[in-house]
Amino acid sequence: MTPTLPVEQRSALEQLFFFNVNQHRVLPGIQESIASFGLPEIVESNGRLSIRVGDRTGVQNLFAVSKYGTPLGVAVFAHVPRQRFVVLHLVVEPRLRSTVDVNTPVLLELIREIRSRARRDRGVERVELAYSGHHPAPLLRA
Repeated sequence: MTPTLPVEQRSALEQLFFFNVNQHRVLPGIQESIASFGLPEIVESNGRLSIRVGDRTGVQNLFAVSKYGTPLGVAVFAHVPRQRFVVLHLVVEPRLRSTVDVNTPVLLELIREIRSRARRDRGVERVELAYSGHHPAPLLRA
């Protein structure tokens, strides 16, 4: 897991994040997230890429990468009022014949890391996925 990607991965990140063949499955949630939090965009700083969401400050990124450095999954989340982390966007590599065994572990690892960060952040009581209609996902305490 890494908070940024090298600029050389821009094309792969664009394909994964903006042109993912599975986004039709959660399109209403994507639209709601954009309406509520802002439009995501890839930004470059100091030779690294991250995803910004509208003019919102404090947005965090997690990128799951392959051993070759290509992005396999992306989580974009923020600490928002009322003691919660909201996952604004959560994307994994589309399920293809060659990646069947990769998708689920990548998704689970992204979620595990978000929950771990939420536990370390003072005052966070729950994690919510913006695409789920704002139903809270409880944090499991260690």
